[in-house]
Amino acid sequence: MRALASSVRGVVPVTGNFQSEAALNSLAQEAMLSAIESGWADPKKIGQYPSKAAILRNGAIESLADRLGLSPDQIEITGEVGLSYFLTLAGLLDENKSLYSGAGDRSGVIATVRSHKGPNFEIPLSKDGRLNFSTTVFAPNSVLAFQLANGESGAVNELPNEIPKDLLIAVDATASGARVKLPDRWDSACFDSRSWDGPAGLAIVAINNAAQWKNPLPHISSVRRTYGTYSLPLLLASAVALENYRPSEVSTRELTERFRADISKALPDALIAGELEKSMAHLTSLVIPGTNGEELLRELDRKGFAVDSGSACTAMNLQPSHVLSAMGLPTDGNIRIAIHTETTLEEITGLVTALVSAVQSQQQR
Repeated sequence: MRALASSVRGVVPVTGNFQSEAALNSLAQEAMLSAIESGWADPKKIGQYPSKAAILRNGAIESLADRLGLSPDQIEITGEVGLSYFLTLAGLLDENKSLYSGAGDRSGVIATVRSHKGPNFEIPLSKDGRLNFSTTVFAPNSVLAFQLANGESGAVNELPNEIPKDLLIAVDATASGARVKLPDRWDSACFDSRSWDGPAGLAIVAINNAAQWKNPLPHISSVRRTYGTYSLPLLLASAVALENYRPSEVSTRELTERFRADISKALPDALIAGELEKSMAHLTSLVIPGTNGEELLRELDRKGFAVDSGSACTAMNLQPSHVLSAMGLPTDGNIRIAIHTETTLEEITGLVTALVSAVQSQQQR
């Protein structure tokens, strides 16, 4: 165990971090460590310490609700993001409902879609990565699995102007987090704490239509709408992280524009997924024909730059991206970067230089 503790202390962030995972907000880290050291009691029990824990829990939920445009009574907490996909979507479903989902949905949503016993319909993606509703006609008594923003292309989706009044909408906001507001129409939604630099292992399920949403899991308690444990220190850290989340959209967009322009100039064959003006500012996914994405990733890692490659939502993220495929793009030679608040122009320049060198090295073999 001493060796493990030493190894954990030796884990430090990569200097050029362009992976989707961002470092935990420093204030959130302090709150989490303080909570862990205090050994918070179970908020559901009776006593002085459980009562204090319950107050902290309720305060954290109120804070999260306020910043996500929700009310506290709409929020349920779970310790697993994958479970939040299932609860959000399956809670609105029964076998008599038709289910519509996007071709670029996350694997957790896709798994729930495949388990649905009623009719399934897939909504294709446009070339810009957004959902193409032009040929979709919603049947009565339907549910829509709606991805607010895609975690690979960054494309931000909008609901059609005219949708049936009885259409139930389950929103996947795990990639967009607090960056994009929920649509005016929504019945359930899920969020991932990591999207606002909070800790992993904590997800939020929001229920707007309590009359239509039913717990799809076996009921253990009539008091709780959902089942699942979560860490109170992680909840407190997530709330603190969101309170202090200040993404600089202007500077982030400028850095992303610079990266895309420099790559397009240096590597004219590179294919950039989506359009920046229709996407979240911090993400760029590109395909470099004639290269191997995994080899590019490893070469950049040797040069001190951490990037992503392959699908953003599978258990093994080096598997081909179904999102790029749905956009009509090749999946080989895929590199994906995320720009964080602390990212500098010098790092962008260094990444472009390193990526061009890695590409040229592969092409010359």
